[in-house]
Amino acid sequence: MCVDKSKKAIHSIKKGVYGMSNEENKHGFLNSLLEHKILIVWQPRYNLGIPIIDEQHRGIVSVINSLHFGIENDQGENFLKPIVGMVYEYTRIHFEAEERFLEICGYPYVEDHHKMHEELRFKLQTIGDKSLKEQTPGEFLEFLKDWFVDHICEKDRQFRDFLLEMIRF
Repeated sequence: MCVDKSKKAIHSIKKGVYGMSNEENKHGFLNSLLEHKILIVWQPRYNLGIPIIDEQHRGIVSVINSLHFGIENDQGENFLKPIVGMVYEYTRIHFEAEERFLEICGYPYVEDHHKMHEELRFKLQTIGDKSLKEQTPGEFLEFLKDWFVDHICEKDRQFRDFLLEMIRF
């Protein structure tokens, strides 16, 4: 009896969310899961060699890919608000951890990296708020993708060798 109610509830939710019959929805949704192209596939070259930083970067990529999945399945507007919140909090934690490592290791350009993080926080807040107000998940996704390519793949590499050398001692 409990299982029947659960199945009915899930069917109602799916039908309401996707506007399809259960069979159409089931087939379409399962196909989208299997056929979905990941926007950013994690590559070993993205690793900096600092496990917690690499793990946090993978987490950011996961969030980017989740928003992409939502957009590709006509659910971008539903995914946008929770993802913007997740990104705000996740980047706060990530930037604090990264800056702490840089400070402890005596990285000579820690202030420059901190300023870069402040600028990114401001852009993230501005674009996130604008995307929420205008319901434009694609704009937020584009910002996140560009940020990943520029900041994580390029800017963070600038401190990589310094930190790894300091950690080895």
